Amino acid sequence: MKLLVMSLIIGGALLVGGAWFWFGRDQEPQPMVLENKPITLGSDQKEIQKEDMESGTVASQSNDALAQALSAVGAPAPSTPSTSVDEPVVTSPSEAAPAPPPISIVDRLLGFGFRTPSTPRTIDTIVLHSSYNASGGDTYNLDKIIGQYEQYGVGAHYLIDRSGKVYRLVKESDIAYHAGESKMPDGRKNVNDFSIGIELMGTEESGFTDKQYTVTNDLIADIKPRYKIKDIVGHGDVAPKRKTDPWKFDWKRLK
Repeated sequence: MKLLVMSLIIGGALLVGGAWFWFGRDQEPQPMVLENKPITLGSDQKEIQKEDMESGTVASQSNDALAQALSAVGAPAPSTPSTSVDEPVVTSPSEAAPAPPPISIVDRLLGFGFRTPSTPRTIDTIVLHSSYNASGGDTYNLDKIIGQYEQYGVGAHYLIDRSGKVYRLVKESDIAYHAGESKMPDGRKNVNDFSIGIELMGTEESGFTDKQYTVTNDLIADIKPRYKIKDIVGHGDVAPKRKTDPWKFDWKRLK
């Protein structure tokens, strides 16, 4: 009895399998179809706009809406090409060229040989002079040279010794008595009123040292930014009948 039942079961299975093979062998395999459900965008997302439906042209939706829609179904958002921009080269203050050190000036302010104007003066001229000690002893003795200034009641704003050391004798805001009776080539008189006087230690025969030329240029460069300097002259240029200094000054070495 059991053998009969088993035979019937096996026979039925073979019959069903044969029928499936016989009727299904000529049919094309059916592709797997995934259901594409519509995506509903939120109210804060941009709607997909359609243009010219009659011609079949559909406007593209915005990048933001597309990215959000793709994100909702787990698809990667389209990548945006990166643009490489060269960063500007910025020089930090530590890398900038160092500023020249300020000129060293020693105050040796006089109590004579100048006056303080009632109103600020306009300075546009620098006058160069020569000085030395003519009273005996050290030709370039600072105290004796200043003593001669006091004897004659004169003064200058600056004095440069043979080593290039700079002394401030009179404040620039004050009128120093360095040019005396004088007249500029353009006809202006009283040169003291609108000028700064610089004395250099030197005689009629000595000329000036390299240090003096260097420091004279440095001092003038220090003065110029404070005023609109248009003339740099010698004492002999503004008082030709009385003075000839600065003696043996090489004007070509003035920058």
